[in-house]
Amino acid sequence: MEFIRTFTEEFDVGDAARLTVENRSGTISVRGEETARVRVEVVARLWAEDEREADDQEELVRRGIRLEGQHVTVRAPSLLRPRPLLFFGRGPRIDYLITVPRATEGEITSRSGRVEVASIAGPLAVEARSGRIALSDIAGDARIDSRSGGVQAESIGGRLTISSRSGTVRVDGCAGDVNVQTRSGAIQLSELGAGLQVEQRSGSVRYEGGVCGPHTINVGSGSVRMALEASSRFFLDAESSSGSVRSDMPVRRGSSEGRPPKDAPTVLIRTRSGSIHILPR
Repeated sequence: MEFIRTFTEEFDVGDAARLTVENRSGTISVRGEETARVRVEVVARLWAEDEREADDQEELVRRGIRLEGQHVTVRAPSLLRPRPLLFFGRGPRIDYLITVPRATEGEITSRSGRVEVASIAGPLAVEARSGRIALSDIAGDARIDSRSGGVQAESIGGRLTISSRSGTVRVDGCAGDVNVQTRSGAIQLSELGAGLQVEQRSGSVRYEGGVCGPHTINVGSGSVRMALEASSRFFLDAESSSGSVRSDMPVRRGSSEGRPPKDAPTVLIRTRSGSIHILPR
């Protein structure tokens, strides 16, 4: 039978905390607030033969939530599973809703399930085998490792590193350098405040914004479209082995006036198969 158990654990940590979360199946949601406590709200869907066995399962979940100094650890235990012949392989699921001080750094690992993190200082590291990852308002560096599932990052204050095997990647607003490596899936980027490095095997790359640092984009199969601020000054080096290359950005020759300065960043684009289009936005 399936049993649903809910409970909350709270810890006094002061104005800063370190958070480690490891979940097997279920949602992980972390949000920073003006608080001096870490609050962990749990919704556990458990499989057991009776109430007593469900109580034992709940106790295992509770024991996985611990405090050591300012370090809060949340680890989902291995729980009983139903017989696949009766329930088609459905297993236990634990959803964690965690509230932390804004000055929190985190490390999150998920086997299956959505991961959402917002409004913390960082640094932050997220690793997920399957499930959507969404980050927003992270003041420091952020690193994402996704095997399968979409990735979305907004308002990142430091460097951002994304490794994705399959799924769409969206980045909107990052103050530091952005490094994206994907095997398959579209990449959509906007408003980057520093450099960009993209390694893409298959899928399109889209960028909209200014050029505030060197951009290097390597695509195996897929088109590249960059809608850039008309005032941007950069050196363009674009080449496609099989596909058109077009730039609608203004080019001035024969005079130093209006030309990129010697220290202007370079936009380097290479595709094996796919078009390249550079245009003002």
